[in-house]
Amino acid sequence: MTKPMKAIVINDYGDRNQLTEAEMPIPEINDNQLLVKVVSIGVNPIDWKTRKGLRKARYPFEFPIILGQEMAGVVSKVGQKVTGFKVGDAVIGYGTPSNRGTYAEYYAIDADQAAHKPITVSFQEAAGLSLAGTTAWEAMFDAGHLKVGQTVLVLAGSGGVGSMAIQLAKHIGAHVITTTSATNDNYVRKLGADKVIDYKTQDFAKVSPEVDLVFDTLGGPNQIDAFKVVKPCGHVISIVETTDQATELSKKQGVTFEKINAYPDKDIITSLSNQLGSGKLKVPIATQLKFNAENVQEMHKLSETGHIVGKLILNV
Repeated sequence: MTKPMKAIVINDYGDRNQLTEAEMPIPEINDNQLLVKVVSIGVNPIDWKTRKGLRKARYPFEFPIILGQEMAGVVSKVGQKVTGFKVGDAVIGYGTPSNRGTYAEYYAIDADQAAHKPITVSFQEAAGLSLAGTTAWEAMFDAGHLKVGQTVLVLAGSGGVGSMAIQLAKHIGAHVITTTSATNDNYVRKLGADKVIDYKTQDFAKVSPEVDLVFDTLGGPNQIDAFKVVKPCGHVISIVETTDQATELSKKQGVTFEKINAYPDKDIITSLSNQLGSGKLKVPIATQLKFNAENVQEMHKLSETGHIVGKLILNV
């Protein structure tokens, strides 16, 4: 019998106390997968939303559930049909939602959801790239069709996804406006923001000029206000829950409105990894902690505040 691995699991939906340590079997892989010995794990809002049961209708997983979708590690086994990876390769990736996620010592991932980790970058930084970066990419470029010379408003630019969005938009030659608190002004400007709106003292709907794209990472009233600043024929792209009001406003104003669910894409993850390796992209780390149940609970607590600057990383 193979040695079990340590994982952090939930046996029911609920608060942070549901996160407990368990011994689980090391995953079996199919012909198209890699088995990765996990070094670092990216913690994302999607993790605690799943823990609370907010996604159970969409993903009716069986318990115990190992949360987590994002990681960096070292390949320990390669599926028979996989090309381009070998045992010992350092990789990054983010997998589709399952009940066998990345909060574990080993993770089975489809080879087409992984990329080689740049040698110039730590596992910690690399672990926080793929989910946040892919989400920003698919929202702005695939759904929002952002192009050089256009203006994008990124709501909450200091968060994990927002930080990526600012950098990616700047790289293609877009004009970048973002909202954050005054304490993070310098941080988002260093990432590439051209104009910063302090959401605590300013209403972006009153001070932001007309923009081609609003990237909504917040939802609620912010999503509705987005329609006050977007040009006719522009785009409002959201990664959070949407409202009927937003759908009505989009029809009334001739604005494309879409809620996207990001999905892993090898070409995007590879491009992100290359940009990280060349220094074009940075993954700012807010906090990193050792991988155990207590620290996973702490990471969820931090993420749930909605005021994290950068990425949350667990180190196995």
